[in-house]
Amino acid sequence: MRIEVYDKVVDEARYIRETVFLQEQGFEKEYDEYDDVAKTIVIYDGDEAIATCRLYWDNEVNCHHMGRIAVLKHRRGEGLGAIIVTEGEKVIKSLGGKEVFISGQIQVAEFYKKLGYTQYGEVYMEENHPHVALKKIL
Repeated sequence: MRIEVYDKVVDEARYIRETVFLQEQGFEKEYDEYDDVAKTIVIYDGDEAIATCRLYWDNEVNCHHMGRIAVLKHRRGEGLGAIIVTEGEKVIKSLGGKEVFISGQIQVAEFYKKLGYTQYGEVYMEENHPHVALKKIL
């Protein structure tokens, strides 16, 4: 297994994000202006890209935002979600970041809490999917 960090959205990350968020979960708006400035992390097993996330500085929350965290369905349950989040935190630290914000779907909030994130605020909707805000001090 290898982990790569890119300064742009690469095709492998697009494939994972489109498979998970558009096809599986029914989101319609996968790409936005943050993709132009975000770093993208991809985990590979051999030549197969199996997990991804992106991170960028978010002026609204005044810290780094990690999102579009996705693992291909046939590789879930192997700890890859924790690996990609931990790798994102390492990259943020290397950039001088001290705090991470995640807008997480409500069904995975406990996963983030186990990784040290604290939920705050009320549940809100993004494209008809309930989300919660989570933060972690690095």
